[in-house]
Amino acid sequence: MAAWHRWLCWRKELVAASPRSPSCASSSSDESVPPQRVWADVRRRALIRSVAATILAIVAIFLPIAQPAGRELGHIICKEEELPAEDVILASWMSILTSIISFACLGLVLSSQMKWWLSSPFLNRVRWHVLLDSVNVWLFHFLATHPACGLRYNPASGLTTLSFFAILCHVFFWFNKLMGFTIIKTHLAMLERAFERPLGTQFLDYLQVIFGVSIVVSTVSFVGSSSVSQVHELIGIVMLIEVSVVLSCIALAVLMTRAFCLAHRYAKMEAGQEKRPAENELALKAVHFSKRMRWETPLNLLLVATAFALHVFWLFQLHWHQPNHRHTIQEMAFLSAAILSLANCARYSSLLSLAEFNLPQKKPKQGIFHQMSGAIFGSFSNESLEDIDQWKTGHHSWDEKTYELAHRAVTLRALLEFYSSLPAKMPHFDPARHKTSDIVRQVIIPMSRQSPYGDCAAAMVLMGGREILPDRMVTHSWSNHFAHLVASVVADALELPSYESVLARLEAQEMLALKSELYWKKKLDTAYWICCFSINQHAGICGYVPPDLQDPVTHALPKACSCKHPKHWSDSEPLKDGQSVDCEMNKFDNMMDCIFSLNPECSQLIAVDIQFNLFTRAWCVAEIHQAQQMYMPQRMIIFSEENLKREEVWLHHLKVQEMKASNPADAKFILSKIDDPRQFDADLQQLIFGTGGLVQACHMGFERMSLLGAVAQKGFDRQRTMDFVVCVYN
Repeated sequence: MAAWHRWLCWRKELVAASPRSPSCASSSSDESVPPQRVWADVRRRALIRSVAATILAIVAIFLPIAQPAGRELGHIICKEEELPAEDVILASWMSILTSIISFACLGLVLSSQMKWWLSSPFLNRVRWHVLLDSVNVWLFHFLATHPACGLRYNPASGLTTLSFFAILCHVFFWFNKLMGFTIIKTHLAMLERAFERPLGTQFLDYLQVIFGVSIVVSTVSFVGSSSVSQVHELIGIVMLIEVSVVLSCIALAVLMTRAFCLAHRYAKMEAGQEKRPAENELALKAVHFSKRMRWETPLNLLLVATAFALHVFWLFQLHWHQPNHRHTIQEMAFLSAAILSLANCARYSSLLSLAEFNLPQKKPKQGIFHQMSGAIFGSFSNESLEDIDQWKTGHHSWDEKTYELAHRAVTLRALLEFYSSLPAKMPHFDPARHKTSDIVRQVIIPMSRQSPYGDCAAAMVLMGGREILPDRMVTHSWSNHFAHLVASVVADALELPSYESVLARLEAQEMLALKSELYWKKKLDTAYWICCFSINQHAGICGYVPPDLQDPVTHALPKACSCKHPKHWSDSEPLKDGQSVDCEMNKFDNMMDCIFSLNPECSQLIAVDIQFNLFTRAWCVAEIHQAQQMYMPQRMIIFSEENLKREEVWLHHLKVQEMKASNPADAKFILSKIDDPRQFDADLQQLIFGTGGLVQACHMGFERMSLLGAVAQKGFDRQRTMDFVVCVYN
């Protein structure tokens, strides 16, 4: 486990500035939210860049097509001479090819810019690299439509506007490659540090300096060739330097490919040996990524080397071999290689970033009934009648109420709209002070009284009467701040391990940016079952307000609801096995079984409050235990990692006998269903702190190189141990 500890420490240092992993950032002692980035401004700047890039791409692609006959830019700006027919045909095909690649690059730019929520210094650099590479492609495409005056330069004819523009495009191309070199070097350094094995980054340090100096000298020489008589000498310097760059790219390709091959070898070994589900999933992700990088890396660098090599060949042909002869094929070959190289570099940078790194989700582990029915009735889908009906108890009224409860989910879209409406419905609402119980008493109960659907659950009002099966079953405590509950749900949708950074994004000025991100991630319609919305409060608690539920701002006690809806408690008639058939607060275990049978992809979201009071509530712990027994996937969202460290000590001493419920009869009922309390406590500790448990899952981030290095390090240590054992016995 030492390797995992090193990985986590390194990852904290690496992504401390990234909002993708807010739990790794330190929190203040008073749990105050640290200064947050204004996401609305980030989104606005990303939209501006996207619009500007789109306009530039459209102008570069369509301007040559839109030129009026006889007044082409080549004739107006540089008095372009007529090209031979074969050159015109070649240039036309080249223009079509570069147009297609230009559109592909525009797609890469828009994809990276619209993922503006992925924000860290490194990711911002990658995003800029994708944009600059694409701009370079568009500029080269524009030049490809005017080859006679755009690329080649003859000192006797003077420096034209487009030929000067071509020189700038060459320089831009070189500096983009230097930027790409630094990004690759950064990733190799991350992999080397996590892997704790030398992979050649020290050599890359020297190579980067040489590469940078070469680019500067090439730039000065290439630009200087337009204003001095020693053109051949300066161009010769450029060619010599570019030859060294070609060799450097080949060496870098070998070095990077070796690193990823080693990492893939040990990651694959670890994936084959790891039996624990959480770590095995991590190892499989590392294998998937490293396997792809084994061929993506050499392909990218060899394309770069090819572009530089063709540029050397073209310069040689242009300045030393029949200088008055047109070399359209050579320059078109260089343009093709340069554009393909730039486009692939943009794609490669997107691959190395955090975007689009998702493996197909594995199906949750199923019980023995599912396995047996799948083996016997293999031709049937999971939606067979046997699977659908297995949750039923045989009591019609009980099962009918359970089915009704299971279909009262609310979408994230509806939840955010409800949260945004709180200042209007509850003018004194304070996110930092009002708890979920306050919102239930002052907003949810009044809102759901005498609605078009009667005195009903709030979920019916929010969803317009639609019955929806949930994708997530949310376990939370009513003593938690309501803003924290909503932030936990949003953090789950954003795949964050904690919700501290989400709180600031729930403010009115940030809500549009948050909804935009969730829209692009296709998360707004994810359905959540949340008891305060999904339970009909008018069938239970609405008629009585305990005196300790005074509003924390006004200090007034909320008014009790005066509705006439019948109240059904756990002991209300009629009964089934001592439990009320009509009560909605005693069917959580059957309801979870129903949800999981109807939707095997459903998982449990455990929204933990700052004080971790959730683990002292009997119903919450019962839900966690039930989900574990059903093999329902579980995920815990915490406020912050620092918060977890402060509360971790007493969590090790949790005992189910000490847990409480609002109704003492409920606590007694829950305890009666636990055969061995000591074993239950041990299982709970394993669930929270064990390998693959809830706490460890909070540490799983998205940084690829650290992920790959950590798994590869474990595989390397395993191989070294095996080699040592073999040597001893031999």
